[in-house]
Amino acid sequence: MKSLIFTVLFFLSYLSVLGQNGIKNGKLFILKQDQKTISINSFEDNGIKQIKTFTISEKSIYTTDQKERVVILDTVKNNISLINTKTESKSELKIPFDLKPKTILLNDENLFIGGEMGKEMLVQYNIQSQKWYKLEIPIEVLFPGKAIDDLVINDSLLIAIDNIVMPKYVLFYKLSSNEKLILSHFKELKSNGAYESIYQGRITDNYIGLISGTYSGYVGATEHITVYDNLNLKNSFALSSNAQKKDYHTFMDFVIIGDKIAIASKEKGFGLFQIKNSYFKESDEYRNSGFNSTVNTSKIKYAEIKNETIIKITIVPNTNKIVLTIENTKGKIRHEIREI
Repeated sequence: MKSLIFTVLFFLSYLSVLGQNGIKNGKLFILKQDQKTISINSFEDNGIKQIKTFTISEKSIYTTDQKERVVILDTVKNNISLINTKTESKSELKIPFDLKPKTILLNDENLFIGGEMGKEMLVQYNIQSQKWYKLEIPIEVLFPGKAIDDLVINDSLLIAIDNIVMPKYVLFYKLSSNEKLILSHFKELKSNGAYESIYQGRITDNYIGLISGTYSGYVGATEHITVYDNLNLKNSFALSSNAQKKDYHTFMDFVIIGDKIAIASKEKGFGLFQIKNSYFKESDEYRNSGFNSTVNTSKIKYAEIKNETIIKITIVPNTNKIVLTIENTKGKIRHEIREI
């Protein structure tokens, strides 16, 4: 049990920071340099060009709009640093709501913050008007243990991913440039098993993906990568790795590029998985529409990285390239560019 708890905490320490969140109009991206430093970067002349570095704490979460802004949020003090990398101006804010932040997203003039429910679960700050808004949460989601664990967007919607307590939901809000976002609708997610915790979401033009873990006394711990073929959340499949199986391995991170999933595994190294239309099903193998069908993890093609661990996969915006953030046994971090 101690090893399971450590594994979950290890995942959360890395997966609560950055995601493939649907923002795609800029060229900047954030990389972790060490335990106390991040950098904002661009990709030029087939290499990473570091623009500026920022100091973070162990409890910081951070994001960028990919254009010029970086946001760093101290989740202990609920203090926010809003930084313009072009003008080098910096604004300091404090969240005026009872909220335990877990995820942030910066889209144009709006900053969105989701987290564990104090009195609120999801709030919005408009940079231009300097106004805060608390966003509507459906009554089905408003009970102890619920949390907004990640935020992604498409062209017209902010999508909030609910976590921890069953049933789990995805909430959809209509994007607006300056006004408070209005709840559009919400949908229930399928399940992969008991006590499922969702760590992070990924979104592309064709897919939405989730990384999660389950635990039961019968089969133990299982890690999952679940992919849906659109936002109606009907057709899906899951790659599942169970602790009682000989080939068990954990999923540190993943991104979706085209029809491929790039996967970081602590035990296996760097993996690639080819998505096929035939994998998507409305129900599991027992015709239960409330659960995801499974695809064997043997279909993931792994390449070992000796004595190092991939802790993060970052997409270079508007390219088919990724950056692997790799840590050695002494905690030193390096970055490696790969083309998918």
